[in-house]
Amino acid sequence: MTTHSQVKPAGTPTWTDLMTPDPDGARAFYHAIFGWEYDIGGPEYGGYTTNRLGNRNAAGLSGMPGGMPPQATAWGLYFATHNIDADVARAVELGASVVFPTMAVEPFGSMVTLKDPTGAMFSLWQAKMHIGWQVSNEPGSVAWHELYTSDAKTAKAFYSALLGASADPMPGGLEYYVMKHGADMLCGIMQIDPAWGPIPPCWVNYFTVANADESAARITQLGGQIIGPVDDSPFGRIAAAIDPYGATFKIIQPPAQ
Repeated sequence: MTTHSQVKPAGTPTWTDLMTPDPDGARAFYHAIFGWEYDIGGPEYGGYTTNRLGNRNAAGLSGMPGGMPPQATAWGLYFATHNIDADVARAVELGASVVFPTMAVEPFGSMVTLKDPTGAMFSLWQAKMHIGWQVSNEPGSVAWHELYTSDAKTAKAFYSALLGASADPMPGGLEYYVMKHGADMLCGIMQIDPAWGPIPPCWVNYFTVANADESAARITQLGGQIIGPVDDSPFGRIAAAIDPYGATFKIIQPPAQ
């Protein structure tokens, strides 16, 4: 497990939040799966919810933004930036497009949402009071982040340049790159196999659970779906899930120590 008390280094994953058409239903679902408690913001923040494990921030949750084009129900991923304007300019120079312009969320920080050159949405966060998640790699918190894309080589080049990261190919039959700062692993980039069907480019977050099989059964009982089997991997026991409102995420039970 990891507790975070400082602003994260630039170019590293720092926050994830869910955009959903039913915030009340989503809060009930994820409380039952991950044990989250909630701080619901006031009208000035659109009711934005901070999801907590104990007193540590784990993720966020919001309804669909009003007055904007319809958005897919999805979990998003934010990368830390220490100079949001410069990094937005750099991202656009590298082929990204701005989806939601830079916005100050006082006194917490500033954010912007972009679309990478392969079509996947992601965000940047420049922290003030809100440093991102304060807990990771324990049950109910984030563990890993993976980009599914139809052009892994283009995505690898884009995120390597934007995040200042290396990209190590993973051995095996899939085209998969592990993005790193030195020895620290940040996230993965995976080539979509056409045999998987029509999957749009997207970031998917993994959340740690104590028991993947029990959590998968609970997800199904609560109206979610499990996609495919619960599988063992060198990194733990993994399942892909869709919540009752259409957002995709994954769960992982780490190997026994």
